[in-house]
Amino acid sequence: MGAAVDSAQWVQPVMIVCKKSGQLYTITNTREALDMLLRYWPVSDGKAFFDAMEVCIGVAEGRTSKEQARQAFIDAAHEAHIPLEIPDIIRVRV
Repeated sequence: MGAAVDSAQWVQPVMIVCKKSGQLYTITNTREALDMLLRYWPVSDGKAFFDAMEVCIGVAEGRTSKEQARQAFIDAAHEAHIPLEIPDIIRVRV
């Protein structure tokens, strides 16, 4: 993997409870998603897990988008039975 994984913010964050640590995490970009998959994910198998890994790496290589990475991460969380929440975006007018 030659390029760095994208740290550009997703349109909406994804909040999950890590089964290993019990902590609540707010995942806001592809770099954080890949780190979570590599370090804290409760399973290391499953189609959605491998798809999410591939899509996140694909963002760094320009093959996939950050939106695809976000959706793949959500799909992997569902597959692993990880509770998640997608908070509403609060728009502030200036």
